[in-house]
Amino acid sequence: MPPFLFIDAALLSYRLGKIRFEEQKTAMLAAARAATDSITYMSALETFGVNHWSPLHDFVGHFLAAPEYYRAKYPAILGLRAPDEPPTSFLEDQRTLFLTEAILTEKQQKTFFEAYWWFVHNHEATYYDRRKGRSIGLYATEPKDNVSVVAHFEQYLQRLANHKTKYIRERYEGFPLDIVVALVRRTYL
Repeated sequence: MPPFLFIDAALLSYRLGKIRFEEQKTAMLAAARAATDSITYMSALETFGVNHWSPLHDFVGHFLAAPEYYRAKYPAILGLRAPDEPPTSFLEDQRTLFLTEAILTEKQQKTFFEAYWWFVHNHEATYYDRRKGRSIGLYATEPKDNVSVVAHFEQYLQRLANHKTKYIRERYEGFPLDIVVALVRRTYL
């Protein structure tokens, strides 16, 4: 799992408009997975196609030089809570969609949003299933504290990524599952 320093660089770069192309998102994540420290991260960015003279490369360099400054200035963008703020409920807060948008390609976003909404609806007490013609709630009787819900969500994403149906499994090929899970854990636990 890449350090949050590199994930935060990607989140902030996207939200501040420094990432303009899907290839740049992919390069940021590939560099985050390949790097062990800030210097190798900046080198990996160039290796994966972010030009040394680009505004994105420049911004990431500034972020890595003073991450605490940027984390204090943009806590909501990075999904950080204030030290005295309790975590919000995973089922009632849609911050997951906001945060993952920065690291997923357009195709991955559609796939993830479908999975996310199915999961949230199945934790509600009643969810109308048109095919079955009745209200259901797959996880409606389960505990709804963040720890239980996040654990179910992680298992659910793992099942989709390793699904026996080829079509479903292929939709999650190249999906940054480890980073999504890390963001969810940091935000809600």
